[in-house]
Amino acid sequence: MAPWANGHLCVTAAMKQFLRNNMKIDDGKIRILYDCPPDMFKPLAMQKQHEFLLRIQQSLPCKWSKGLKPNQTIFTEKVDGKTLPRQNRPALVTSSTSWTEDEDFGILLDALISLDNRIEKLGLVVCVTGKGPMKEFYEEKISKLRLQHISIHTLWLEPGDYPQLLACADLGVSLHTSTSGLDLPMKILDLFGCQTPVCAHDFECIQELVQDKVNGRLFSSSEELSNQLHDLLNPLTGYVRTPEAHSFGELAKFSENLIDRPRWSENWKMHALPMFET
Repeated sequence: MAPWANGHLCVTAAMKQFLRNNMKIDDGKIRILYDCPPDMFKPLAMQKQHEFLLRIQQSLPCKWSKGLKPNQTIFTEKVDGKTLPRQNRPALVTSSTSWTEDEDFGILLDALISLDNRIEKLGLVVCVTGKGPMKEFYEEKISKLRLQHISIHTLWLEPGDYPQLLACADLGVSLHTSTSGLDLPMKILDLFGCQTPVCAHDFECIQELVQDKVNGRLFSSSEELSNQLHDLLNPLTGYVRTPEAHSFGELAKFSENLIDRPRWSENWKMHALPMFET
């Protein structure tokens, strides 16, 4: 039925090319409507970060959570009435996964094991969200690790808490690879809505969303991911006053490049609405 439709909306240029080449659809009938994050995915002020991190603190037991004062979280603290990043805080990395064979969590796990052997001053807290059939398998593997500088936590968050976690993170990791090679992962768009950069698994059309060394990095192996995590996060240890989330080194540049990305309303009016008006 595709050739007889008056118009077509697709989420990538790769999908547009597929329709044009395989369905013989006229180019003028196809419009690209890239996905956008919902409005709940947005940057979070330091005070709001502090309040959120206080609420989830018990879900993140690690060496950095020991001996905390009432005015402190692992990542933030109140000093003279101001909410600031906690001195010598660890980095916060997030990854959302479906815990299926389509997303190879082993790549991230191997990268973290390798990274742990390379860092001294840097600490990492890694929060992995989501549910799926292989979650227990990997949780057992994680429980047997004896990492010195990295703490890995599997979380299930309320819908309203998930955007706040992403906004507090220094970096997100996407393990998604598209089976079709024609669609893009929403989890990256959610991170970008919070102006949080990403390291993303490379696949055929991912460059339409993640521009390497512009708003994130692309990797194809655990070794590449380990090197990227080291290079992007290690600068955190070189500051007299510890910086806010994703506001240091290359991450600061990547985050700045995510400012003013289009949201659904303006995106729809610009790319989809004209199709219905003709």
